[in-house]
Amino acid sequence: MVTYGTFLLLVEEAEKLNCKVIYDSKKKINFNPNMSITIPLSTTLENVYAFAHEIGHCIDFVNGELDYEKWLNDWSYRITAEMSAWVHAYKILKKLNVPLDGWKDHVDSKLSTYFKYHEVTA
Repeated sequence: MVTYGTFLLLVEEAEKLNCKVIYDSKKKINFNPNMSITIPLSTTLENVYAFAHEIGHCIDFVNGELDYEKWLNDWSYRITAEMSAWVHAYKILKKLNVPLDGWKDHVDSKLSTYFKYHEVTA
């Protein structure tokens, strides 16, 4: 079971990277290179996985390993960046003892969208 406490632990992970967390239920979860992550207040397991994934993008950005312009415009680069963010997310979730029962299916469904839609809307 995922609790609000789990969400708060993820907020702490983001803030350790000097990333601001913005709560907005009208926008989808995303990382912005202005060092912010937008999330809803819904603490579903799927949202926890997605939030950890966006923290993964933040980790790569902070480490100089994510070129946002390339992510927007180069499909093959985007796939590599997405995989990297999912690897970081897995490590974060494992460290926080978040249940990983639906992890593989969640990642499969999200990654498959990058093969269906080549255009990205920022």
